[in-house]
Amino acid sequence: MEQLLNGKIKPQLTMPLQVFEFPPGIGNTENYPDPEDSSVFKDWFEKQGYIVIRRAVSAALCKTSIEAFRREILTDHLGLFERHVSGKYERHTLTDSGFMKYPIMNLQDLSGKKYPQFKDVGLDLLTQASIQQAIGILFGEPGRVVHTMYFDGNQTTWAHRDGHYIDSQNGGGMIGVWLAAEDIHPESGRFYIVPGSHRQKVPGEAGDPNSSGYKARMNDFVRHGPLPCVAPKMQCGDILLWTALTIHGSLPTSAPDYSRRSFTAHYVPQSHQFQWNVREKNSKQKILINGVEVVQHLDNDSLFERFRNTIRSDLPRIYGVMQKLKKHVV
Repeated sequence: MEQLLNGKIKPQLTMPLQVFEFPPGIGNTENYPDPEDSSVFKDWFEKQGYIVIRRAVSAALCKTSIEAFRREILTDHLGLFERHVSGKYERHTLTDSGFMKYPIMNLQDLSGKKYPQFKDVGLDLLTQASIQQAIGILFGEPGRVVHTMYFDGNQTTWAHRDGHYIDSQNGGGMIGVWLAAEDIHPESGRFYIVPGSHRQKVPGEAGDPNSSGYKARMNDFVRHGPLPCVAPKMQCGDILLWTALTIHGSLPTSAPDYSRRSFTAHYVPQSHQFQWNVREKNSKQKILINGVEVVQHLDNDSLFERFRNTIRSDLPRIYGVMQKLKKHVV
């Protein structure tokens, strides 16, 4: 079992990795600079590649989002949701404790008719004024959201740089925001970050970021590289921001009865385009939430695509049958 000892998380022996709650050598507490002191806040972020803001959003709003998830999303056993690991639309896979294992991607593309409150509250959380303030300080201009996710359980995300998948048109210019929608237990599979990794290259990291070779090389760097691995203590309403080039992932879950309910958004500067490094095209569709532009990714460019998306959303059982028939025909 993982235990918190003197500011360190001691992982299982099967995972020979020393994990800290705060970067060693720069202090004994988690006194991150406050956004109100904007120059110190930005300097710390640019040096470390990440920063944490405590109680950035309302705990009551976080609670509302979780209740909406349980009521509208988790109970929908036929619904098809875009998944982080496969990039495909799939039904829920539940852990033994009943948590949704694989996160949902792009809340902004969810059906507002089927999942109205979860979609609205989730996007509201990810565009709160406190987040906009921090993003504005770090970008020097307003940001726009190009990607979102929601986690219920922990899929144990591999070590990676976001910029290998999606980024600003200026490589490394995107910023990720991870929002704890509840107190995250140390054994639930905490989000970890490798401070300073945005300034270092990993030998052999070029290539397909979904390949086993990439994952092995990045994992080896986290375990045996020259930089510390930090898994900050995150409580309800806290947010963690990181650069597109900062290596991060999630620790294995050692106590499966704990969830790690959280939201993620990726921002680029308002004046920048964004680029997918693993997809063929970008979307031009968008919505406005709390004054923030949020990019949508559903393909609705043709009558066929709009028909397919409607069937997938509103008639998932029929869509599943159609997919099976397609495989047999092909």
